[in-house]
Amino acid sequence: MPHDHSFPLGYYNTKKLIKDLSLLVEKIDACKNGYMLYWKDDIDLDYCKFCGKSRYKPTRERNPNRTKTPYAVLRYLPITPRLQKLYALQATAEQMTWHANHQTEKGSMCHPSDAEAWRHFDRTHPDFPAEPGNVRLGLCTDGFAPHGQYGRTYSCWPVILTPYNLRPEMCMSSEYMFLTMVIPGPSNLKRLIDVYLEPLIEELQNLWHVGVLTRDSARDETFAMRVALMWTVNDLPAYGMASRWSSAGVMGCPVCIEDTHAFYLQNDRMACYFDCHIQFLPPDHPYSRNKKAFTKNQIERKVARPRLTGEQIRE
Repeated sequence: MPHDHSFPLGYYNTKKLIKDLSLLVEKIDACKNGYMLYWKDDIDLDYCKFCGKSRYKPTRERNPNRTKTPYAVLRYLPITPRLQKLYALQATAEQMTWHANHQTEKGSMCHPSDAEAWRHFDRTHPDFPAEPGNVRLGLCTDGFAPHGQYGRTYSCWPVILTPYNLRPEMCMSSEYMFLTMVIPGPSNLKRLIDVYLEPLIEELQNLWHVGVLTRDSARDETFAMRVALMWTVNDLPAYGMASRWSSAGVMGCPVCIEDTHAFYLQNDRMACYFDCHIQFLPPDHPYSRNKKAFTKNQIERKVARPRLTGEQIRE
């Protein structure tokens, strides 16, 4: 082997050599209790602004100059370079505009672009679908126990983004599900998930309002790629954490909200939604007049409240 083509001396030198080939990872220190991130204007703080806990673990007195170790670190993987890589390869760049060329069959839905939510978004923001290369994302997150059922109690939260421009079989493929961060544990996030999502939200807002210049190898041109977060995919507990609305108790229904007939059982104080589902049936449904199978000697005449639109929720 030539003299200048030798192998690196060790693992550290090997990682240093291939560092530029890897994806960008931002390490952001976090509060021990999850109340804040030490970034942007707060990057130089040593104590949490809300709980007063120290940012770093205590060091030994005999070595005060040792590098400080934070209690918690959020590793954030920006989504922008990975979306740009989809357009760098011609095979995937062609598939990123599949949704615009896809012909919808009446009465069937094989892709989110066939749904009314997709078409409503196009009508609300007509400038976005004008560029077929703009990306539509879905966000998914849920708790994960890396040590399994019988290991050490620890819960972390991966946050995954999926581009829905692609064909249905590609949307469901793991190689197109982009991990953006793993929110550290060890305990349940409760309602602090929005603290850890701040870097992702800022990047998505920039991609929505400004966009980023991207080279499309299929069309052989450069365009301003914008990104829209279309929806989130969660189970009900994770939905409650992400939306900051309780998904437990008598007001756990995200549709009824406070206008609910749920009640607590007298003995064990568990929330009960008995018969609340009848109000979602058509008014002339025979179940609404059934006095025996549901609440005894009572006819349900209440109609469920209409679902709130995104604009109403924002207001």
